[in-house]
Amino acid sequence: MNYGFIHYKDNIYTKIISLNEAEKLFLIHSFAKYKGELFGASNGENGKILLATPHLKRAEKYGFERTDKYPYSKNVNLDEVEIIEKRKPFSLD
Repeated sequence: MNYGFIHYKDNIYTKIISLNEAEKLFLIHSFAKYKGELFGASNGENGKILLATPHLKRAEKYGFERTDKYPYSKNVNLDEVEIIEKRKPFSLD
């Protein structure tokens, strides 16, 4: 917060900057390896990781709950997963 970041929620902070302040831009896709398989991952409730999949068989295998028409999700403890980030350079061109 000493550098101008604003608390958004939980452990998320944001800051608006001009493009000339950015050294590099990336698209970051977060995944979590859970019991040997990769799932989409995001911040969950109470400091947990929210795993998601559209695949019914995988959802049933790991005890995920249906959260909409297709997606299934499950909150797990951080120590149950390995976080993997895939970074792809991003350009506004």
